[in-house]
Amino acid sequence: MNKVLLGRTNRMVYPRWVTGSLRGQGTAEEQAEAILQALLNTPIEVLDITPALGLWGYLLRKYAPPLQTAIICPSHLISMAGDARIASVFLQSHIVETLCAVGRDHIDYYFLSFDQPMGEAQLSGALEALEIARQEGQIRATGIAGYGDPTRVLALWRTHDAFEVALIPNEPTALQSLVPEARHRRTGVVLHSEQPLDLADLEQLSQLLQESGADVVSAPITTV
Repeated sequence: MNKVLLGRTNRMVYPRWVTGSLRGQGTAEEQAEAILQALLNTPIEVLDITPALGLWGYLLRKYAPPLQTAIICPSHLISMAGDARIASVFLQSHIVETLCAVGRDHIDYYFLSFDQPMGEAQLSGALEALEIARQEGQIRATGIAGYGDPTRVLALWRTHDAFEVALIPNEPTALQSLVPEARHRRTGVVLHSEQPLDLADLEQLSQLLQESGADVVSAPITTV
């Protein structure tokens, strides 16, 4: 399967990412190591380390695989901030924590999630922190994670056009509301599926891409 252009990131990417959820047999570390080993024999380039930052960070430092990283910022970090300055500090702290965990100088894809309500001041502070991180080379691409109420996500997105890629859950209401907005803004679309997808199942991958209108599918691995 050929690489595709991922929206305004200007990156050519393989249309399959792996979400680092651990659902198999054995300890968490054994499962994660098996996933890393399986990915080395595929053209997959991106691992979403959100489900287990500490463990994935440890293994990325230990083995230094040629994988790019994606992570979603916990939305409560922003929603609990009292003002823009605190929101900015919270987000910067999470970025530094992630960089320390993975032992790298940058994060390839960093997503903001709006699954919890937040005010304009909180959002402005978070976006300011993202811009600082971009300028300092700590983040390569900024994204929006379309969880929660699609109407709220859409309203925030339309007033803050700061995102190059969108991570959209595989849910009809989210897809119907957010994929057209992404196309209008030339934003790359990553479909997040909770259902495991076999690494070799290109037919199902193609079907998911076609049905959702996404550029990339991010899903856990079925077996390792």
